[in-house]
Amino acid sequence: MSDSIGDYPIKIGPAAVAGEAVKIIEPMFPKLDNETFMSRCGETSMEGQSPPPAVQRLETGIAGFDRVLGGGLPKGRSVLIQGETGTGKSVLLNEFIYRGVTRFNQSGVIVACEEPPEAIRLNVGGFGWDYAALESGGTEQLALLDSAPFHGELEIIQADENYSLTPLVDTIVRTVERLKAERVAVDGMASLFERFGSQRAVRHAFLLLTQRLGDLGVTTLFSCPMVEGSSVVSKQGLEEFIADGVVELSKIPGERRTVRQLLVHKLRGLSYLSGRVEFEITGDGLEVFPLIPLGERVAGVHLDRRKAFGIPPFDAMLRHGLPEGHVALFSGNTGAGKSTFGLHFVQAGLQAGEASVYVSIEEAGAQLQVSAGSFGWDFAAAKQQGRLRFIDVPFSDIRSDQVLYQIVNGVNELGARRLVVDSISALLSIGMSAREHRLFMEQLVSFCKSQGITVVLLYAVGGAFGIPEAPAVITEARFSSVVDAIILLRSMERHYHLERMVSIVKMRGSGFDSRQYHYAITDHGVEMGNPYGSD
Repeated sequence: MSDSIGDYPIKIGPAAVAGEAVKIIEPMFPKLDNETFMSRCGETSMEGQSPPPAVQRLETGIAGFDRVLGGGLPKGRSVLIQGETGTGKSVLLNEFIYRGVTRFNQSGVIVACEEPPEAIRLNVGGFGWDYAALESGGTEQLALLDSAPFHGELEIIQADENYSLTPLVDTIVRTVERLKAERVAVDGMASLFERFGSQRAVRHAFLLLTQRLGDLGVTTLFSCPMVEGSSVVSKQGLEEFIADGVVELSKIPGERRTVRQLLVHKLRGLSYLSGRVEFEITGDGLEVFPLIPLGERVAGVHLDRRKAFGIPPFDAMLRHGLPEGHVALFSGNTGAGKSTFGLHFVQAGLQAGEASVYVSIEEAGAQLQVSAGSFGWDFAAAKQQGRLRFIDVPFSDIRSDQVLYQIVNGVNELGARRLVVDSISALLSIGMSAREHRLFMEQLVSFCKSQGITVVLLYAVGGAFGIPEAPAVITEARFSSVVDAIILLRSMERHYHLERMVSIVKMRGSGFDSRQYHYAITDHGVEMGNPYGSD
């Protein structure tokens, strides 16, 4: 038997498959020469053609989370947020909806599967999120749906093969269409699935829900518990295969606080930052601390632009100050005046119209502000004007990613040109490993170099009056290859009293005065004396 499709003849013949006759169509394309073939098919070329469609992103608005996601969630797709009890799943889902409404003017729908809507409104009120105001008024932008009417009272739930989510799905779809919502959050999805009699039914229900919402173009987050101690990501063991993205939340006990971590397992069609990152639940919601990528450390350095300390003789030793974009290490023992030099650096920047960030690990920023006030410097006014920020780092459960993220945010928000870290040695003494310390230094220097920020790092050393250990510690910590300048502050005993001495060990790309100088800490800050041996 023969037939044709267009200009091409075909043959239709019998074949046996599983004992049943079927018809197989075999195209009999005529042999064409190259010229005829190209005239019929057209030449294929990428030139002038638009690029293939790519998955678009939707910003969550959650601090730091979008950086981990590479810019946002896959728009119009479903993402599974899983974790054990107390890891922050509900907070993340609610903030996703809230930020969408308040920051991006994108209406949202929350489907409450476990907690009643009244409890959700009360809980999010602790973050300052007023759901009632968003649900009412002439411009309704938020809807809370209670799934309880669709799955019955918890105490009488039984597995049912014939149970259907269709009524609930229809209600969600109607609400999305009414609000023209772009975001949906289904919190506590596992409680819905417990009603089904088999995994097959669960799979069908989840596919139904994701497909219906996907057809509407909304971005949906689902939360589900993680099976503790199991390699299976979700409780049912299949949701992660259907969802377009999977994000795991976890927590581990620390010395004084719970350390929370976040891990992106997958985002179909999109790139993202791999590896675990830490986050906190603050009074404003979630704050995620993504890794700071390493970049080139050469950009943003200007040897002809100097950042002075406001101490004329010391600035003269540096040839009018540190070059812009340089990282200088001030090493000295306790009481040598390291913090005072750091405060001088900040004050000189403020007088020059430059904002500064001061990272305090050993001494609270409030105390440093008082110390600055004793020298006649009004740091309180500078803070109020948005020209100075103190970042207080907790002395326990310290995490390098969190510190780096706070530094980057502070620098970017203030437009800071100067940074002081007091002290870099404290990171080692409170639990950070040598490898983590080295990575922290590399990431910090990389960021500051790329932005042209001038940095003063304070480093505490031990030994008798700070003399013998300083150079050895710097070498062992491998700071010499990371920093551009090394300044030693020494307390020396002479004639039954202590004398302070300062010297410059190195300054990359610039000349400097290599002599040792006396200095003293007075009511006005640091006062320089004569070179050593000239008395």
